[in-house]
Formats: sequence, structure tokens, C-alpha cells
Amino acid sequence: MTNAEPRIALIERLFELFRVKGYHGVSIADVSEATGLGRSSLYHYFPRGKEEMAEAVIAYARAALTRAVFTPLVSEGPLEARIDGMLSLVSQLYAGGETPCVLASLLSSEAGSPIAEAAARLLCEWTAALAKALRSAGVAEAEALRRASLALGQIQGALVLVRATKRREAFLDALGEARAILIAGAHAR
Repeated sequence: MTNAEPRIALIERLFELFRVKGYHGVSIADVSEATGLGRSSLYHYFPRGKEEMAEAVIAYARAALTRAVFTPLVSEGPLEARIDGMLSLVSQLYAGGETPCVLASLLSSEAGSPIAEAAARLLCEWTAALAKALRSAGVAEAEALRRASLALGQIQGALVLVRATKRREAFLDALGEARAILIAGAHAR
């Protein structure tokens, strides 16, 4: 086992904890209980405490979004195939709608805080990646941004709705709606 492996396993646990409880809902005691590590061990891995933990979670989320969103959208092939690839991986990332979005959970941090701003930037990057894929298929810039925003709103809104209602179908329906929004009238390139 390398020195990085325990930290990666720890970040994976933190990711799940912050995903469910948000930044303000997570205490060091929660982290200690979830990881089995005492305070001193946690501060060994994260000397700046909870803020540094959240930063590591955001970096982990960026890597997950790169795999599930950014890479499929810039791959070769027709827009429809790229969108379908992204939506399939997004469905996996959110366990078919059963797990909330860590970025949405972290946005509940204080407005303007570095954590909320980093989460917001990642959501903006997702929107921009969608819009860029649409533009590459011949959709005008303003329309591409509009569709990207609507589609991401469908996905994120459904995650909130599923969390509230426990109706997983809402997420699956939202993926279908997002797909329709994204591929409507696009030229296959």
C-alpha cells in the first residue's frame, strides 16, 4: 500500500459524508466516526481541518466529473452518442438518482465561501462542457448555453426531488428530458 492509498480511501469516505450532510452538516466527530480515525490522525491528513477536507472532496468530484462528463463530451462521434455516453455515466455516478450531488450539498456552504465557490465553478464547467459539445454539433452559442443550463437543471433538480420524495423515477425521467433538450435539432457531427 502506498502512502497515497489511505488518503484516497479517506477522501472517498469524506465524499460520501459531505454528499449526504453538506459542509455545515459534517462535524469532525462525524468524520472520525465515518473513518475510524481520531482527531490527530485526521489533522495529520488534513492539517487545515474541515475546509481542507472539503477541498479534497471537490478535487475528487472534479475527477469524477472528468470521467463521467467532460471526457465523453469531447470524445469523437456524433453528438447523440456523446450525450448518451455522458448521461449513462452520470446515472452511474448518482446511482440512478439514489445519491445526491456533492456539489449541490457543498453549495449550501456560506455564500461566497471558497467551498461554495469551488462547487459552483464545477457546475459552471459542466454547463460549459455541455454547451461546447452542442456548439461542435452546429448549435448557436446562446442556444447551446440555454440548452446546457436547462439540461443540467433537469438533472440537478431531479436529484433534489428524489432525495425529498424517494421517487427514483424522477431522476430517470429527468435524464430523458435532459437528453431531449440536448440533442433536439442538433446536427450529428
